[in-house]
Amino acid sequence: MEMVFKTKTVSEELGVNPTTIQRWVKHFNLTCQKNDHGHYLFSEQDIEDLREIKKQLDAGLLMNDIQIAAQVKSPVAPVKAQRFDERFESLMAQIEKLEKKIEEKADDVLSYQVLQHATEMDDMMKRLIKIEEKIEDIEVKLLKMPQGTEETAGYKKPRRNWLVSLFTL
Repeated sequence: MEMVFKTKTVSEELGVNPTTIQRWVKHFNLTCQKNDHGHYLFSEQDIEDLREIKKQLDAGLLMNDIQIAAQVKSPVAPVKAQRFDERFESLMAQIEKLEKKIEEKADDVLSYQVLQHATEMDDMMKRLIKIEEKIEDIEVKLLKMPQGTEETAGYKKPRRNWLVSLFTL
């Protein structure tokens, strides 16, 4: 069985902080084992990769410019163009279906809102017609009422207070 080392041991061997080791693992996507607690376990090859990283950093390279032998040896397998095209077409078809559903939903919502507004307008027109009818009834009653009979129709002319009329002379 291959020997594995914990982060602290590797950091002491390389002379760097354990968090630096963790940062390098994440930045360079190193495939390290992990124990049950999620801590990194490094093989001899992993340690060699970390030594190479440290060597290149000490030489003045930036982290984005560093090349690791493991990464150079195993490039990402190219995706077949035909499979990529098929997947792309499938995704585009799904997007078109979703866009169509969204448009239909928007049309349904708009139709419902227009219907609601039309119903509200009808209700308002009915109320307005009732108000007009009541106003006409009141006008007819006022026109039919003989002059000077306001008091008999329930209307009383306000009487002036004799004290107020005294002061207004």
